[in-house]
Amino acid sequence: MEKKKVVVDLQQLDLLEQKIIKATEMIRALRRERDAGQSKLVSLEQSLARAQKEAAASDKERHEMQEAAEQIEALREERQAIRSKVTRMLELMAGLEDAASTEARREH
Repeated sequence: MEKKKVVVDLQQLDLLEQKIIKATEMIRALRRERDAGQSKLVSLEQSLARAQKEAAASDKERHEMQEAAEQIEALREERQAIRSKVTRMLELMAGLEDAASTEARREH
């Protein structure tokens, strides 16, 4: 009987050893996957940070472009107002010159 018990115990130990080896291999595989996942996470976080910086820079540039466009429009309006004033002044000066030359002719 003892031989049977020893054989059964050895078989159970072999089975247990195989289960332990399999569990150890699974643990190693899971650790490798975890490490790869963590590396990928770090990489993705860095990519996200870069993308967020680029988006912020893009928003800033868009805002600056909008401000520049508004300034250009204001300058165009100002230029048009100045043109109108200069045209009116030139017309007034021409009118004064015409009046002065007409008066000079009358005096002669």
